[in-house]
Amino acid sequence: MGSMALEELQVDPENEKIPDAIDVFLLEADRRCDEFFDTALHKKMPRFLPADYTLVYRAIRTLQKNYELLGNRFCEWGSGLGTATCLASFAGLDACGIEIQPELVNRSRKLAKDFDLSASFIEGSFLPEGFDFLATQGGQELATPPRSRHDSIHYPDTDWELSDIDLFYAYPWPEEQESTLKLFDTVATEGAYLICYFGDGELCIYRKKD
Repeated sequence: MGSMALEELQVDPENEKIPDAIDVFLLEADRRCDEFFDTALHKKMPRFLPADYTLVYRAIRTLQKNYELLGNRFCEWGSGLGTATCLASFAGLDACGIEIQPELVNRSRKLAKDFDLSASFIEGSFLPEGFDFLATQGGQELATPPRSRHDSIHYPDTDWELSDIDLFYAYPWPEEQESTLKLFDTVATEGAYLICYFGDGELCIYRKKD
């Protein structure tokens, strides 16, 4: 990971028990995901793919039980249909998802409402103003705006600064994996965590070093 101040945790979340309420939720979330893919809408959003959300939930709970989260704030980068953000809300976190596609945001809000969850969703890019992923020969790299280390970074329509977020979650595309880790390294506070799902059951957890 180059010069990034991140450590990858050796965590095995597989043994975390899934409560019945989560099983019920995931069945419904899967049904709604299938319903979405049965429409023509998903063809307009070809870069949306669901993760292994049982594994994501287990990772969240493992961190809560075995590691000291700095606080209670969770943010999902590219929240899709909202499943992971809702799972974080089920786990008692103050959960917010960032998603650029309005249709997915609307479906996410309905999912949270139907399960009486306090999860919130913001329509927009998870890349803060001035940040960008730039295509390179080897994939993508993170472009950052010139700023003082004292400048705050936040998303529109929320009073959260990114340095206030204790746990991030992302499912980056292969070419965006390194850039996503760099974004976390750049905007997160020391001691914050990032759960990354990389596809095919591969999940990694990172902590920004003190």
